[in-house]
Amino acid sequence: MEENKKIEEKLVSYLAGESEAVPDAGITDTKGFQKLKETWELTGTAHSYRNCDPDKAWSKLNEEINAKPKAVTIKRFNILRYAAIFAALVALGSLTFLLTRSPEKISDQLVTTGPVMKNIQTVSNPMALTTVTLPDGSTVKMNASSTLEYPEQFTSANRKVKLSGEAYFEVVHDASHPFVVEMNNVLVEDLGTSFNISAYPGKDRVEVNVTTGSVRLCEKNKNSEAILAAGSNGKYLTKNGKIEVSNELAPNYLSWITKKLTFHHTPLSTVFEELENIYHVRIEYADPEIAKIAYTANFEKFQLGDILNVIAKTHHLSVTKLANSFVFATK
Repeated sequence: MEENKKIEEKLVSYLAGESEAVPDAGITDTKGFQKLKETWELTGTAHSYRNCDPDKAWSKLNEEINAKPKAVTIKRFNILRYAAIFAALVALGSLTFLLTRSPEKISDQLVTTGPVMKNIQTVSNPMALTTVTLPDGSTVKMNASSTLEYPEQFTSANRKVKLSGEAYFEVVHDASHPFVVEMNNVLVEDLGTSFNISAYPGKDRVEVNVTTGSVRLCEKNKNSEAILAAGSNGKYLTKNGKIEVSNELAPNYLSWITKKLTFHHTPLSTVFEELENIYHVRIEYADPEIAKIAYTANFEKFQLGDILNVIAKTHHLSVTKLANSFVFATK
């Protein structure tokens, strides 16, 4: 036993770099020792064993090994001892490696992500609107060039989605889990059931029309907010962060779905803007005075070409179709 302990002490001292004396050749010539040495050296690159207690480790191993009869002499080393040493080194090395790594690197390895986010993008086709059913059963109709981002499952206190573009929401109401739509610096929280949001990038406003129930329209930092009841309209002005509220719905806020249009002394600049949103075309005018012309008419499921021809004939204008747009001009 005394001889075994001396050999073991030589091994630990030699592998730890505390002694230059090479242990007995009968030990170092074995394949098991070479494998042990390689493992020691590889794991040693990530941390130091100076803080280890070799006596305590060998003592514990001796208790386990001496409880069973040895099958070979000490000079050949029992294969079980190598297996025990190897397992101890790997376990100790892994623990020390994690403890000595920087917090940033550890967090990179151990961080768990939340629900996987899905991105839904509509095709820019006025006749192919996209309808999405959310995990809670709520439905969202999306206008062209719009993106809706949402988790596979709602697991947090609120049900949050992100919108870029335009969409009509019919929300399954759940007072204990508010439904929130996020658009850059603006939030819309559902306090009812159905509403339309228009929030295209580059526009000067985020516009909300509430069909039923009520919603809260606010900035993320809540410097400004408003409660919009059913039948009302709210606009968040991106330039100054102000919110404007009207007790009337915008006349054509659902025209991109219904294809019904109503204009009553409406400037042609606004008429053209709404037609662009429904039919996803570019409508321009050569003379700025055309934009000021007031127009009154009702359309239901008309083709775009028919609508533009009626406008042109009504106000004695010409309309020309180009590759990517229509252009109005005075005759």
